[in-house]
Amino acid sequence: MISYVAPGETRSVVLPYSEVCMYLRVAGHRMRCEIQAPDGRSPAVQLLDDDGRPFSFPITLGEAGFHRDDHGRIFTDT
Repeated sequence: MISYVAPGETRSVVLPYSEVCMYLRVAGHRMRCEIQAPDGRSPAVQLLDDDGRPFSFPITLGEAGFHRDDHGRIFTDT
């Protein structure tokens, strides 16, 4: 099921087996994350601990399992 996400919104997703998620040892785990879209920069995903604190550094949309549609909207299918 596709779920659209807006910058600033927090979601709980199962992280893919991407290179970055494997390195961070979170691949296959369900984590909360927030889409960040700093002015003039590409959106990124901030992974969050259970208590809402940032987990490591922001990662790219693709590394976190998010995609963009033809209209630029960010979505995930998990």
